[in-house]
Amino acid sequence: MSGMPHAKALWTDLARRFAHAKALWTDLARRFGQPTQADALTAPPWINHPEAAQILSTAAIDEDIRAAAMDLITKGFTIIRGVQDPALCAQTIADYQRYCAENADYVAQNKDSLGRELRLVNFHHYSDAALRLGANERIMRILDFAFGAEAAIYTSLTFKFGTQQPVHRDTPHFATWPDGYFFGVWTALEDIAPEAGPLFYYEAAHHFEVDAAAIWRHVRQSMPHLSETEQLHQALEIYNGEVISRAPSNGVNRTAAMRRGDVAIWHPQTPHGGSPASDPMRSRWSIVFHCAPKDKQVHQHDAFFRHAGDAEPPPRYGFTEGHGRAVALAGDVAFM
Repeated sequence: MSGMPHAKALWTDLARRFAHAKALWTDLARRFGQPTQADALTAPPWINHPEAAQILSTAAIDEDIRAAAMDLITKGFTIIRGVQDPALCAQTIADYQRYCAENADYVAQNKDSLGRELRLVNFHHYSDAALRLGANERIMRILDFAFGAEAAIYTSLTFKFGTQQPVHRDTPHFATWPDGYFFGVWTALEDIAPEAGPLFYYEAAHHFEVDAAAIWRHVRQSMPHLSETEQLHQALEIYNGEVISRAPSNGVNRTAAMRRGDVAIWHPQTPHGGSPASDPMRSRWSIVFHCAPKDKQVHQHDAFFRHAGDAEPPPRYGFTEGHGRAVALAGDVAFM
């Protein structure tokens, strides 16, 4: 289900729309730290443009931001070492333990077959320490620049144990219009031991196309007996299967060696997952924030497959504010 003809047309259109890119980013560099115009978000993200590296070379920005942006352009993944306060990492773990003590019955109902807690969604709405990690100014300045717009926190997932999750892309679960206005921002709350199942990713595998529209048409036509919910599940399975089969031939498998306070940022199209854990009871304390521009809504896999056209679907959530950043009101604290 190749998306190459669509991709060529897309990039031809991008070339026209981004003819002024160098001037735009020179101006952005002068005004860095201020929000860009909202209508800039009607074009695909600049870091996805074929000349993104050249655009980056014209920007007068801090070298750490430049290095991170270049990694995201060329590798689809970057690691910022020691950027989070270790005390905030420790406090986030302590807050998690307090939350579990306060909600013991709920926690008992949300454990896997090994007796481990499931991942905890939106813990930053409970823990101020977690919210401070998500609003880290240095990280947010990198996202501001990569988005070309003011970054905000959408949701988060907190993990006590490794996911051992198969390779996947975040795109179907964090869909934007235009696509690509999303980054995963993963903080190690402790030194991650190899036996705990570290984060892994496929370097430079964020460019190959998977034609979601073709997948959805195929499912709708070949499985009319299924409910729409079941069809969406099948479409997601097919999409994930393509990512699993094609990632190894499009990138290099890397394991992210992470210590407490390190942060990994990945492009929404970067295939990644959780390595197998030789000691599944070994903790792998971490929190991942899902970030998008303040003026861009994030949608889920139902919209990813079903929504047609260039217009953005209707808004799903509002915002509050935390430590100088917009924070989406997109769900409560819950295990899943």
